Amino acid sequence: IKGEITAIEHNENSDQIEVVVKVGNVSVIVTKDRMAYHYENAFTRLGLNPRETDILIVKIGYLVPELYDMRADWVMALTPGGVDQDLPNLDYKRINRPMFPLDKDMEDPDLNARFIPLSDEILR
Repeated sequence: IKGEITAIEHNENSDQIEVVVKVGNVSVIVTKDRMAYHYENAFTRLGLNPRETDILIVKIGYLVPELYDMRADWVMALTPGGVDQDLPNLDYKRINRPMFPLDKDMEDPDLNARFIPLSDEILR
């Protein structure tokens, strides 16, 4: 990335380093290691004001209420990684098939209630 460095933060408790690089009108946070940006103060301590941007992109697995409430509108993008939520395209290895919602053409499951014995009763 070529741009102007507008902030550098060193975490006192770890080797983590955060750098904000501004390229034109876009500010990008680059980190040494994986880091979560779940709360507004993660941005403001780097000199960024996410409430005043036209677009805010954050790669997290769950849109926490503080970020949700910060914007009038939001979009969830399914991306590969540690919190990949594109369930049909994950490489499952140890599940019994068919499995909903992975197998779209599976038969309708039996949804009738079943009584399960107490843990101290013998299964028959």
